[in-house]
Amino acid sequence: MSEFDERFDRLTSLFLGDTGASDSGLPRYEKVKKVPPRETLITPLLAGNLPVMAHPWLTHVAARLREGPAALLRVSPDGIQCSLLETKGCAESEDQDFAKWLLRAATMVRHWFVTPASAQGAEEIAVMDIEEVVIASGGDEAATAAAYELVQRVVQCARKNNRVPPLTPIALVGCSNESATKAIVTISTAAQAFLQHPVPLAGTYPRLERTQVARQGFFPGGFSMAEIFEAIRAAEATVDGSRNAHIRAVNQAAAPPSKPTSTKSSVPTPGVIPATHAGAESRDFAKQPLQVQMRPGSYAAILSGLWPIALRYPNNDLIEFATDNSGHLHVIAPVEQAASIRQAAAWVQRNASLIRLGFPGLAADPLPIVERIIFTDATQAVDWHHCGVRLDLVIRAQDKFMHVCLNNERTLKP
Repeated sequence: MSEFDERFDRLTSLFLGDTGASDSGLPRYEKVKKVPPRETLITPLLAGNLPVMAHPWLTHVAARLREGPAALLRVSPDGIQCSLLETKGCAESEDQDFAKWLLRAATMVRHWFVTPASAQGAEEIAVMDIEEVVIASGGDEAATAAAYELVQRVVQCARKNNRVPPLTPIALVGCSNESATKAIVTISTAAQAFLQHPVPLAGTYPRLERTQVARQGFFPGGFSMAEIFEAIRAAEATVDGSRNAHIRAVNQAAAPPSKPTSTKSSVPTPGVIPATHAGAESRDFAKQPLQVQMRPGSYAAILSGLWPIALRYPNNDLIEFATDNSGHLHVIAPVEQAASIRQAAAWVQRNASLIRLGFPGLAADPLPIVERIIFTDATQAVDWHHCGVRLDLVIRAQDKFMHVCLNNERTLKP
């Protein structure tokens, strides 16, 4: 039986009153859901109307959007300009081959930003299997209009090719916080009204700051976005394979020789625990710190008014599903996985007839879907208001988790 099935059975038992005495009045802790290992993050970075020169601002944004070092690849019609950001090393790369540069970079960074060259870069990106496209833009009126046009091109091209549009957060540069707020509200309101597409704020960068740039190199040739993405993934796979092989070799060399088994049985008599072992076990147990779980195993089981269902999104295990009294299907994701929530909702729509066979309590076609993003810090949700998704805060209070709704149907849209 799966974890979802077990939770569903427990909730059914609570609803029917079939709970044992051991369950009443006692806090319960669910297993912490394991977060998948960190993967390579390749993000297209589109340049809108930027103040004065685009290159310094793109470098500035790419170095600060993610934590840790990053690589910036700017594609041009005659080649590709590569650089590593916030890493140590020589200013100019000694690599004469693009593949060698990627292999060296893959040992130092996990975050890659790729800026397309052609005027059709937005359309080229929209038909790729990506979850997020960051748009760097100024905050004046002309730049705001140009940024919305980029969002519109990405969304419309993706839908025209029967794809789910990626998230399109905006990084606003060279303007005050007041101008940035006004610009993002304008873009988000228009996108929600005409495209039904949320546009969050990626960040505001009022002025240029010093960025450490290393291993810069230019490699001539024609490169498409798809080819660059494939080359980056191949370099990462090669480096990860080499690391794993090295770790296995070190572990095998450090492993102690196996000891011969003793002929005398060391298995105690069933039901009898040796006094020395019992004393040691009790002392060790007393020394162990209290294990406090800082996040629930299931957000869906905590949200008031919802019931989790045993449905799994194949592309992301951290996406959860639940239903309510009206038969709506709720797609639930922590804010770290917000980029996958639209893909999960589209997957549900494509498979609605099959899902309804397994869960007949869901509403009739068209299946109503509610997207919900979970936050553990309310300040993180400020930029997500009026984006067309439900926002929920889950916090820990003493021995249990509590749920607070951050918006409602009235404040859901602009």
